[in-house]
Amino acid sequence: MNTNDSDDELFRETHYARYGYDRTNIYGLAVLDSRKPTCLDRADEFPSHRFESFPLTTQKTPEPLKTPVRHLIAASSSEMVGMASRDGYWNSLHMALGLTMGRHEMIAMDAVEEGDRILVAVAIAEKEPNDTFQYSLRIFSSTAPYLEQALIDIADTRQVIPLSSAPMHLTHTWSKEHHQLMFLLTALDGRIHMYMAQDDNIFNQVEDVGSYYPMMAEICEHRLKILFMHIYDRPNGQQVICAGGQNGDVILGIYDQDGNQVAYHTTRVFSPITSVLVFQQRVSNTVHPEDELHIVVTCAIELAIVYRSIENNGLSKSRVLPQSGNYDSVMCSHAMDVDWDGEREIMIGTYGRQVLIYKQVAGTQEYNVLWRRQFAYPIYRISHLDLNRDGLDELIVSTMYGVHVFQPNMKRARERLLEVLQYVEGNKRRIYELVLEWRHQKEMEKAIVFESQ
Repeated sequence: MNTNDSDDELFRETHYARYGYDRTNIYGLAVLDSRKPTCLDRADEFPSHRFESFPLTTQKTPEPLKTPVRHLIAASSSEMVGMASRDGYWNSLHMALGLTMGRHEMIAMDAVEEGDRILVAVAIAEKEPNDTFQYSLRIFSSTAPYLEQALIDIADTRQVIPLSSAPMHLTHTWSKEHHQLMFLLTALDGRIHMYMAQDDNIFNQVEDVGSYYPMMAEICEHRLKILFMHIYDRPNGQQVICAGGQNGDVILGIYDQDGNQVAYHTTRVFSPITSVLVFQQRVSNTVHPEDELHIVVTCAIELAIVYRSIENNGLSKSRVLPQSGNYDSVMCSHAMDVDWDGEREIMIGTYGRQVLIYKQVAGTQEYNVLWRRQFAYPIYRISHLDLNRDGLDELIVSTMYGVHVFQPNMKRARERLLEVLQYVEGNKRRIYELVLEWRHQKEMEKAIVFESQ
């Protein structure tokens, strides 16, 4: 497909980064929200340059940012790179974890900021001389004052937790009562393993996961092998958790502001689940009564499915995404407002090297393909963030051998901005005219009262 900015394309590729010689990790993409300031200038070889060490000597501790800024972390089987966003550019940072290609393999990873700490959790398989594997969860952390320094020196502090079963997907959340950080790891033993941060910054395993999330107790009791789990935090304090299993199980739990489970639903499809995504279609930092939540479920064999209005319908009402089964297994999904109309579109990535974007047909519950692009390798993950801080989010596509960065079509962005400005100006003019009309009406009322006297 033609990707010239002058054409009617949604995105234009601006950068491709390949890290090392091994494959990209299938779960190896994480967005990190951090209040740590950044400090490194743009490299002469941007965007291909990668910082191997922190080149500055910090003299004083800078103040944290008032608002978190989003950054990107990408991982291959044995290598990890941070992409620190800056004004007009970003810096790639080598995150040395002490892993060896061929001996270690990162199966899953996650990143989060807790207080003044950056934490990166990695589930690792280590190959022994007798060709068996040992599994562990390694949690790296840094309190360095600048983000670049924290990511480059992330391996200075680490905790190694042995695992008895092969890990799969890794994510995190916060406890409702004391707001403690918890890493949640799914594994092939059919259990969800929870690790909670203690006062000494050491993570200990929580045995009774059901006391926090009853749906997870059900998963552990039935030994459901969960391949992917998404935790969606709503602005009003509600929490929605969806998990997809190796045998096609889809499990949904909805929790109120106090952490009580208020709804629980399950269903099964005839295919292993590759990803699940909970999203609100309207773009907003608030929740209105008319806002509905939907879930995208992608499968290794079947078409991608959208379960609609899950708060009212649970998992009983669904729509399939057309053409989603035409390009081999669907590996991942994402939601993003690609045309700035205030509603999120659905994206999927396939093993057949395609990214498809779907838009809901106005007035219906059906979806049409809005954009499609073919890549050189299978698609593993999709995300978005404002990497160069220009106010427009870049589209991030992780494939088998690297990460692609796409910039929105600037011509479309300018046209949309002008439309919004014209709309705002029209509203201002209308308000001004209403104020003048109101003042004129008040003056007329005063004149009538004066004449009557």
